[in-house]
Amino acid sequence: MMRRPAARGLAVTPRAAVPGAVVLALVIVFAAAWATRPGPVQVAAASGQRVAVTSVTRSCPPPAQGSGASRISMIAMSGTAGSGSTGTATFSGVLAAPAGTGTGTGVGAKKPAATKTPSAAGAKPVTVTSPDAVATVTAPGGGGAAVSASGQMAEGFEAEQTDASGTGVVSCTHPGSDMWFVGTGAADGAAKVWLYLMNTGGIAASADVTILTDTGQQNGLTSAITVAPDQFVAENVAPYVQGSQAVAIHVQAGTGQVAASVWEGGASGGAWLPQANAPATSLVIPGLTVASSAAKLFVVVPGATDSQLKVTAYTPAGASAQFPGAPVDATAGAATPLALNSLGASAAGLRLTSNVPVVAGVLVPGAGIGSFTTAVAPVTEQGVVAANPSGRGVTVGLLLTAPSAAATAEISVISADGTVTTPAGDQNVTVAAGHTLAVAVPGPAGSGGKPYAIVVTPRAGSGPLYAARAVTSGTGGLSAPLSSLLPVASAMTEITLPPADNSYTTIFP
Repeated sequence: MMRRPAARGLAVTPRAAVPGAVVLALVIVFAAAWATRPGPVQVAAASGQRVAVTSVTRSCPPPAQGSGASRISMIAMSGTAGSGSTGTATFSGVLAAPAGTGTGTGVGAKKPAATKTPSAAGAKPVTVTSPDAVATVTAPGGGGAAVSASGQMAEGFEAEQTDASGTGVVSCTHPGSDMWFVGTGAADGAAKVWLYLMNTGGIAASADVTILTDTGQQNGLTSAITVAPDQFVAENVAPYVQGSQAVAIHVQAGTGQVAASVWEGGASGGAWLPQANAPATSLVIPGLTVASSAAKLFVVVPGATDSQLKVTAYTPAGASAQFPGAPVDATAGAATPLALNSLGASAAGLRLTSNVPVVAGVLVPGAGIGSFTTAVAPVTEQGVVAANPSGRGVTVGLLLTAPSAAATAEISVISADGTVTTPAGDQNVTVAAGHTLAVAVPGPAGSGGKPYAIVVTPRAGSGPLYAARAVTSGTGGLSAPLSSLLPVASAMTEITLPPADNSYTTIFP
């Protein structure tokens, strides 16, 4: 083949040689990059480094239907007292969304309107600046409240909505994107079921709501619910769960974050559902009181495979199987109610073991509809309940469960003026492995009827400890009828930073 003469001053390269030249150039560049690549990046933060918590946000739900203004009790357990550090906890009002806005679309049921709540517009935020003491405020505007704490006021922070007696009835929670709630059904006393979605962020949030009952997934709230910034939406779920024996509500935020709360009730009163655990194959549920012989367990299976469930009860006498013999079936894609008839008159905690991830909660009989508890994590560093009543005619106590190893903890109470005392002069309690211990925790002397905080601090070397706070009314101490139940949340003053090593990535051409 004849090649044409090249024009003067120009070098001609055959077309077949062009790809080879490109590859050669890439090889040269790669070799240069490899030779000059950066070494591993070492980050100053060492493994296990502890730093103080300096910022916390919480969202407190609006008052339950017909309960009046929302009161909130809080405490910050400062771990840097005397360091000169300062801080604030600020409560800001959250508006109710205009009626009919943001709601999802139900199928075969009338779309509910949002509840009417006093407006927070123009309401001044409330600021608390004293750590290590219980403070009680009224939510600005009478609706929901956004809480922002910084500095010392963020350390060991816990806040709860309270009733008229000063009892914490539901914890103020972190805004999030995935939340579960498990409760009883409409056919078993919950004629009213309200879902509250609060957005304390700066952008509109959108949340999908899935409703499961003992008959499977329901067709209510089929479209996403939009919640504007600094507003909350209330949804009446009752029309979608009529005739149910168990109810589970799954909230997933696709845009932004929301704080969700669920209240169930009937003619005799109601209760908040504590936010349940994420689906897991092993769960521990504390808080079954001595009146729990008629308690009901609700097990939710989010996936497509039925659960083969084993339930172990830990009582003061030790561990026993709830359902001896073959595992109990819990239906996939549904909420299964299970009666707990073999506990007798014993305080107890439960361990659930399943072949597939499940969500679970328990209804314990008591005043009104009763009270709810759910699976929680063990107490880390310290567990705090901010609001406990100190009036006459009530008994306040802790239900402590140690499922795997003996647990030892210190229990103390803190009054509104910051005085710290130890009940009965005994600083430590020990829970034997595989047991539950019920401990009465009286309020401090001279409290004047004001709420007080309870602090549970596991001792060094303690096994995992799970806790719930119980309030009973009448005679009989913790054996009296149950008024309120609240799982104990960990209140961290410090967190451990994860190590960062060899985390820098180079992309070669």
